[in-house]
Amino acid sequence: MNLSEYQCQFLGFLFGETNSMQLPNADVYRFGVEAKAVRAIENSYPTVKTLLGPTVFQGVVVDYLRTIKKQSGDWSDFGWGFPSWIISHRISDQVPYLSDVARLDGYVSRAERRPFDEVNFESFSNIGKDLSECTLILNRGLELFRSTYPIVSIWEAHKSAEPRDTLSFAQAKRMIAQGRGQNALIYRTGWRGMAESISENDVAVLSHLREQQSIARAFAKNVLLEKNFAGWLQDMIAKGVIVGARTIH
Repeated sequence: MNLSEYQCQFLGFLFGETNSMQLPNADVYRFGVEAKAVRAIENSYPTVKTLLGPTVFQGVVVDYLRTIKKQSGDWSDFGWGFPSWIISHRISDQVPYLSDVARLDGYVSRAERRPFDEVNFESFSNIGKDLSECTLILNRGLELFRSTYPIVSIWEAHKSAEPRDTLSFAQAKRMIAQGRGQNALIYRTGWRGMAESISENDVAVLSHLREQQSIARAFAKNVLLEKNFAGWLQDMIAKGVIVGARTIH
């Protein structure tokens, strides 16, 4: 058997295409690769593991590994497509919100790794009386996420050792029964990723500001928010969601 034939046979064994392999320690090596895959996925998607339990989670990760056929030794980017892939997995028939949980986990994980902008307090002097001439600067590290499921409540509940005993679990259960979802704002406090449920008004405002629209235009249809603009802004600055202001005309 030449090297090319050996590699083809071994990769077929590694990814489950064949169950027989006449090579020393092949089972040990495959187990090691699968263990690394499980660790890599659980680091980025811890709530998914909690939802499924260790045994089912390991089986799903091994299915993912065999589907994408990872062959490099770099595990840093392993699992980037996991939330989309899991939609087609049979486990999603049992847990229909699993893909959205994975997406939220992924956003939180990335928020903890990527650079986060510091607040430039002096720049807020650019906010004048005419709010059509200035805009707010969003932190480049934040994410906005709409879900048809109460995704933040599910995520929060499963941070507890006893999810069913939490208020978040009760809220999620009630909202699922009512067919209601949540919008998520993902940001970071220190080095810890955070997810918070926000209103549709807040999503609209932050989306407009991300497009660098003026404060006046961003808040045009949100009269209630506009009346309490100072309080809203203070809260967003404290979270590091908004990091500055600038003139646009």
